[in-house]
Formats: sequence, C-alpha cells, structure tokens
Amino acid sequence: MSTTTLDKPTTKRSKISSGSALMTWRKQRGISRKLFAQMADCSERKLATYEAAPKLPPKIKRPVNETVRLIQALRELAGDDIELKDWLNRPNPAFGKKTPLTLITQGESDLLWEMVYQLRQGAFA
Repeated sequence: MSTTTLDKPTTKRSKISSGSALMTWRKQRGISRKLFAQMADCSERKLATYEAAPKLPPKIKRPVNETVRLIQALRELAGDDIELKDWLNRPNPAFGKKTPLTLITQGESDLLWEMVYQLRQGAFA
C-alpha cells in the first residue's frame, strides 16, 4: 500500500485553515467538490464559497478537518485516491450493504473509524 508522508497515522495531522488550502488539498487528491461536500455535510455551493474565503469560518473548520482526517485514514487503507473513491461508492456487506459514503452522510462515520482502528491494530489479520 502506497502512502504519502501526510497520510501516515504517526505523522502530524494536517489542519486546513484557509479556503485555498482546502481547495488545493482536495484537488491534489482528485476529490470532487461534490464528494467532499457530501462528506463534510454541506452543499457544493457553500463549499465553493468557503474555498474562495481567505480564512475558513469557525463553523466549518471542524467538519472540514474531520473530513480531511477521515479521507487520509481511508486513503491509507485503500492505497490510492481512485480506489478510495470507488470504495466509498460500493455497497459493503460489512455495513449492511450500505455504501461507506451513505454511512458518512447519515452521520455514521464512527463505523468507518472503528474499521480503520481495527485494521490498524491487525484485528482482521
């Protein structure tokens, strides 16, 4: 599995504080505005407004940074951005045939974090 230094769990977590940093981070990973907006629980239009802002408003900083951390953790396991995007949209028997993206949009990302934790600990090995 290939990872970047930023995606390793032992590395200092990235923190996005400006709209341009968010847009750059998102585009470098090939993550569409639509997908990121779904994961961060905001509209595409709002996300576009935030990305144009020099500083992210306090109300969106937390969801943005939580989404960034979740994407980093899932990408670490998926291996690359393309596989991650496919996996997010594929029904998964481990989640009652829901897609991981459905879990995120329904406020159940804790199930994904539990999976990440278990895989990092080798619980499924």
